[in-house]
Amino acid sequence: MPFSRLSRRLFVAAAALTAAGIYACSERDATAPSDQAALARGSGQGPDLRAAIAAKNKYAGQLLAKEGVVGTAVGLGSSGQAVIKVYLTRAGAAAVARSLDGVAVETQVTGELRAILPTAKPGGGGGGGETDPTKRFTRPVPIGVSAGNLNDLVYLRTVCTTGTLGARLKGANSQYYALSNNHVFAVENQAQLGDPIIQPGQADNGCRSTAADQIGTLANYVPLDFSRTATNVVDAAAAAVTTQTVGSATPVNGYGSPSSSILTATLNMAVEKYGRTTVLTHGTVTGLDASVKIRYGKGNTATFVHQIIITGTNGSAFSDSGDSGSLIVTDNSTHNPVGLLFAGSTSTTIANPIGDVLAQLGQRLGTTLSIQ
Repeated sequence: MPFSRLSRRLFVAAAALTAAGIYACSERDATAPSDQAALARGSGQGPDLRAAIAAKNKYAGQLLAKEGVVGTAVGLGSSGQAVIKVYLTRAGAAAVARSLDGVAVETQVTGELRAILPTAKPGGGGGGGETDPTKRFTRPVPIGVSAGNLNDLVYLRTVCTTGTLGARLKGANSQYYALSNNHVFAVENQAQLGDPIIQPGQADNGCRSTAADQIGTLANYVPLDFSRTATNVVDAAAAAVTTQTVGSATPVNGYGSPSSSILTATLNMAVEKYGRTTVLTHGTVTGLDASVKIRYGKGNTATFVHQIIITGTNGSAFSDSGDSGSLIVTDNSTHNPVGLLFAGSTSTTIANPIGDVLAQLGQRLGTTLSIQ
C-alpha cells in the first residue's frame, strides 16, 4: 500500500503511543489499523490530540452503552481546543459528563447513523442524462456511479439495491479491481465470491439487470461483524474488473481522477466526493478516531472504531443513501484519497480510513493494492 510522507510520520507516531500504553481501553484492536488518525501534532496542524484520544478511548465503551448515544470522536471545540465529541440521536437523548479526565466534552445531534441503501421493487426504470450517475454508462464506466451485485434480489428476496463504485484499484498481481462497500457489492456478507457486479445497480434498473450489465465479479470482501464485542474498521469489498470495463475518473461533472497517493485525515481537512445520489459534494473533517454504532439494512448494528467524521460545507448534506462506496478525496488540485464513505445521517457522514481499506482488502486478495 502506498503511503504519503505524512501518513508514514503519523503511523510511526501512533505506533509509539500504542507502545507507551496510551490506548488503555477494551476497544483497542489486536492489530492496530495502518492508517490511524493523527495522535500528535505530526504535521504541525492543530492542537495536540493525545489527551483527548486517550480519554475518548478510555470511556468510549461506557458512552456507546448509553441509550441515545451513537458515537464518539475527537474534534475541535469552539475555541479550537481538542474535545471529545459525543453524537446523539436527539437533543438530550443521554446525560453526558461535561469533561472526561480533564478533556472537555461536547454533544452533537446526528440522528441515527445508518448504512442503508436505496431499494426498489421489481419494475420501474433507471435514470438518464449524460452526467446522471444512476444511468448505464458506456464501458469503461466512470467511478462514482451506481453499481451493485446482480444477485442482490436473490439474497434480499423482495427488493433490490444500489450503491456507488468508488474507485479503480490495481494490485501488485497486475489485476484491476473496483472498490465499494461490503454492503454494496457483498450484500452484508450474503454474497458469493464470483457474483456478477453490475453497473448500474439493480435499484436503478427496476431490478431487471442482466449479465449484459456486468462489469466484473466479486473478488473478495472484509466480513462485517455484528457481534456485541466487534470492533470493525472497514466496510469494504472489491470486484475483479479490467480497464475495458472500469475507468479511473469521475463523470465530467466530478473532480476527475484521484491521486494514487493517499493521505491520513486531519481535523478541518477540506474534502470532496462524487457519489451516485448527491453527486459532487464538499465537506470538512470534523471528527477523528471515531467509535460509532451503525445500523444496517436488516436492522443489525455494527460497531466501528478509528473512523472519520465529515460534515457538509455550509450546512449542506455531504452524502445520502446510495452514496455508500464513494471515495472521499482532498478538496484541492491533487485529490488525494482519504476515506471510503459507508454510513451517516442527514447531517453527518462516516468514512473508513482509506489506508485501512487498502490494507485489509489487499490482505484478503493476497496482494498490495493502490488506487489507479
